[in-house]
Amino acid sequence: MRRCLTRSSDQRQWPINALNPWAPTCKDSGDQPLDQVLKESQQAPDLEKERRLYCIACKHSITSHGQRAEVQGAHQHTCANPRQINYHIGCFRQAPGCIEIGETTEEYTWFAGYAWQVALCGGCGTHLGWLFQRRGADRFYGLILAQLAGEH
Repeated sequence: MRRCLTRSSDQRQWPINALNPWAPTCKDSGDQPLDQVLKESQQAPDLEKERRLYCIACKHSITSHGQRAEVQGAHQHTCANPRQINYHIGCFRQAPGCIEIGETTEEYTWFAGYAWQVALCGGCGTHLGWLFQRRGADRFYGLILAQLAGEH
């Protein structure tokens, strides 16, 4: 929905411009005050953009809340590696901000039938988690939630 401002002296529509305080109303929003219109537009349904998850180290965009996935009945899991280091991870269908390194292996996998590969931040190289994949197209990212900034 395009929101426009009008002057009381004419019916021309002007695109919203937060730097334009002389135009206090919005014609297509029932003449609401500008600050209310801007508040509502910030809460608009572009949740993918608003609910992004970022690398905590460099703020590189990693994934979004909309990519959350349930694996084995849950989105979040606490897993331990062979050295007994615990990781609290969240599962995501895609993480375009990650890069994968190393060989894929099924050794010590946390999810039966899935091979894993290390996933790093594409911006700074911080270890963010793992890509898990089965033969074929079934795959997801297990990302360390403590390494992500934003709403989990």
